[in-house]
Amino acid sequence: MWFFLGGWLLFILYAMSAVIFFPMFVPLFRLAVFAVWPFGRAPVTKAQLDQYRQAKNISADSSLMNETLKNVSAVLNILWMCTFGWILALVHIMASLINLCLFWTIIAIPNIGGHWKLIRVAFLPFNKVIVTSAVAQEINEGIVKAKLGI
Repeated sequence: MWFFLGGWLLFILYAMSAVIFFPMFVPLFRLAVFAVWPFGRAPVTKAQLDQYRQAKNISADSSLMNETLKNVSAVLNILWMCTFGWILALVHIMASLINLCLFWTIIAIPNIGGHWKLIRVAFLPFNKVIVTSAVAQEINEGIVKAKLGI
């Protein structure tokens, strides 16, 4: 139902912004695919991935190239936020409010969560990785366990 109730429209909006912001087409097109079907997947920041790697003693790439990519991603996030990010985030906020008003249809209830999941990704998409929900939960639990010393 997500696809028929607007997932296809979100895909078109994200794909158009990826074409216009063409130097970063590949990561933005991944977001367009995520917008078509956000269920069963979740966004994870690269900082969370680094924390998880440290907690599990997995070697993380801490090279100059990695640091440069973080800085470039920060600049791209600012450019994106000023151009398309706020528009797409506002679309998700409005769609979630509409779905909230239609909660009695039962179909709209999961759509609210889908839109709220996409708001963060729409506003600041760079330095995010889309993984399955199980992997995202494992990463978050690993970070919490490392902080608590478990």
